[in-house]
Amino acid sequence: MPSTLIDASQHIVLIAHKNPDADSLGAACAFYSYLLRSQKKITLFCVSSEINPNLAFLPWFDKITASFPEDADCMISFDCGSYGRLGIEKELPLINIDHHISNDFYGTYNLLNTSAISTTEVVYDYFVANGIKINGKMALSLYAGLIEDSKCFSAAECNAKTFALAHSLLESGADHAMCIEWLYRRRSLASLRIRGILLKQMKLLVDGKLALFEVPLSLLEETGAIVAECKRVLDEALGMRSVEAAIMVLEHPRGGAKLSLRTDGGIDAAKIMGEFGGGGHVRRAGTRLKHENYDELVKNIMMMITKELV
Repeated sequence: MPSTLIDASQHIVLIAHKNPDADSLGAACAFYSYLLRSQKKITLFCVSSEINPNLAFLPWFDKITASFPEDADCMISFDCGSYGRLGIEKELPLINIDHHISNDFYGTYNLLNTSAISTTEVVYDYFVANGIKINGKMALSLYAGLIEDSKCFSAAECNAKTFALAHSLLESGADHAMCIEWLYRRRSLASLRIRGILLKQMKLLVDGKLALFEVPLSLLEETGAIVAECKRVLDEALGMRSVEAAIMVLEHPRGGAKLSLRTDGGIDAAKIMGEFGGGGHVRRAGTRLKHENYDELVKNIMMMITKELV
């Protein structure tokens, strides 16, 4: 059992995935708050050197480190659909907490619920099942992930449990206004600049059913934007009447490209990205193409999407 491994460990590393969102980091921060009660050594780890500043309101944000401790004896990953999303390779016992339908059960223990709208929902259920009291900091962290992955309660996956969870977390001290302010209202100048450029350069294919965004590294350097700020336009494009899928091809600084796909649910994004080593959810998924000459692979992905749309 995961709780048995936690009890037996002395130094636990909580891992948010590369380029973390509020769900991954929120789940990790909630667990950090919980484990502080245990008097164990706790490290909040993320391999990314640049983390979205809009997540700075999360408790323990200032504790995040990219240095993995040598004396760690246990790892817990949050919202990582595959082992590669951790960004490290360590021969340590691992608890894998996630909600991705494409998760490949890479952990020593796997705490998965693919029907959960967010990984923070999975963590909340773990706390409740184990009689763990949720304080204000834990509630805020969990609520942030819920807000993020439910798209502020506008996602099709929202159900009665989603709102019951929101109610419970607000009762426990989560600050709705703070989450909305930081996750949806605060914008950097760079994010506004790149949004305008990407929407202007957007290509509509397959009779307007597919929106394509291409992001070279030079555009990120020119605007000063980060990856998370680029991806916002995918949801905006998907809101257009004719668009059923939106894909972004983002040049990776270490070669190859990062692909992000959003759909209206008519085609399975996780299935398509899974064909190329990625994964995610039915309506949103991604993959990393490590080949220097990735153009042919992108064409194959585009062909798969096109076949689903026609």
